[in-house]
Amino acid sequence: MDSWAGALYGDPCRECSFAFSGTLDDSLAYLDGVPAQYAALLGAAAGTERHPDLSWPVGAYVCHVADNLHIWAERLAGAAAGVKVVAPYDQDELAAARSYTAVPLAAALWSLGRGLGDWREAVSQVPRRGVVISHRERGEMHLEDVARAVAHDASHHAWDIGRSLEDSV
Repeated sequence: MDSWAGALYGDPCRECSFAFSGTLDDSLAYLDGVPAQYAALLGAAAGTERHPDLSWPVGAYVCHVADNLHIWAERLAGAAAGVKVVAPYDQDELAAARSYTAVPLAAALWSLGRGLGDWREAVSQVPRRGVVISHRERGEMHLEDVARAVAHDASHHAWDIGRSLEDSV
């Protein structure tokens, strides 16, 4: 099991309560429900709501989670093709390059659903056991570690969205 995330965030996560001790199937099941969870959470939102302690509005978090699904899907597809080393990316640079704050919430939610589809397809291409990739910051990651990291990202940002909607500026 990848110890990177649990050591950084706690197990469970000190903020969003995500359990890093969950199984691959737990992470995959959680991710399958993310588009519906986010749609329900954001039902009456404009997408511009932002918590005073956070730099992104809620719509930007949806864009980020969608991009994270797409990026990890690409990485898994690469691993299935034999490429085992991946580079980290800077989420803030990506947010600026894609102008997250200008993406309509409906489009961000659409992208989230598309990202999940790409994610599912990529997961189906890699073996459930064995080292899948080597990440410069996180070390060797099995499919279970990758799924757990992606699920935590979605869980943590659902928590960010929820508190943003409660305490927006």
